[in-house]
Amino acid sequence: MIFGLNLPNYSSLGHRDAVIAIAERAEELGYSSLWTSDHILIPASLPEPYGNLLESFATLSYLAARTSRIRLATGILVLPQRDPLLVAKQAATIHHLSGGRLTLGIAVGWIEQEYAYLRSNFRSRGHTADEYIAAIRALFEMETPEFHGAHISYADALFSPRPSAPLPIVVGGSSQAALKRAATLGDGWHGINQSPEQVTAAIAAMEQYERRSPFGISLRTKMRIGGAATTASLTGDAASLAERVEQYASAGVDQLVVEPVASDLDDFIDQITQFATKVTPFS
Repeated sequence: MIFGLNLPNYSSLGHRDAVIAIAERAEELGYSSLWTSDHILIPASLPEPYGNLLESFATLSYLAARTSRIRLATGILVLPQRDPLLVAKQAATIHHLSGGRLTLGIAVGWIEQEYAYLRSNFRSRGHTADEYIAAIRALFEMETPEFHGAHISYADALFSPRPSAPLPIVVGGSSQAALKRAATLGDGWHGINQSPEQVTAAIAAMEQYERRSPFGISLRTKMRIGGAATTASLTGDAASLAERVEQYASAGVDQLVVEPVASDLDDFIDQITQFATKVTPFS
């Protein structure tokens, strides 16, 4: 198992100095990847933490220049709210500029009002995502890209830079439709806040479909070492967290992406340092 970090590009840590400090420290500690959250315009009626949020592609492009080894990932980009051809161009550009370090994580989201603000159809978001993934993959993988769908159609088009190294597309979500989408259209599944038992069930559901090879299982989960009790799946002392990590590994998780529950930047840095050095030292 490898270990990634969910970057707090949102709320009180969603600012330049914090994301730089976290990204550089995560790379120094040996984390495998940095994942960003995605929202563009959410209604004021919803509680924090996403009112202040740095846009995913802009943030990852900036951090690509501040790091050299750690992988970069959208976790998760709400694809049906965006133009898929622009997404393909942005993703391929970051992949190129970072030296082949991007993973494109996508899902369909859950905030209906945000869809309305962005002039997108919330009700058909699943079918839209299926078409958009196929349209993006054609640009990434076909020497002469061509695609014809209900919403996207192109031919006789030039797309460059195409990814010279694999640019994985992983799909998030835990519904049966999302699991089918991951298994049939993605290079992997990215779960969020699932128990080991739920991960086992999700993998079993995806195994009924013919999956691409390789196919990875990644999971984002909240984490807190010591301090006050939280609702995080990974919480307690270092030994307790190590035991829980083993349960996720046994369930089939290839990459565990931790999301520290922290009060400020110093606390966040301390949490990722403790996890890397006390819970499961990175090789």
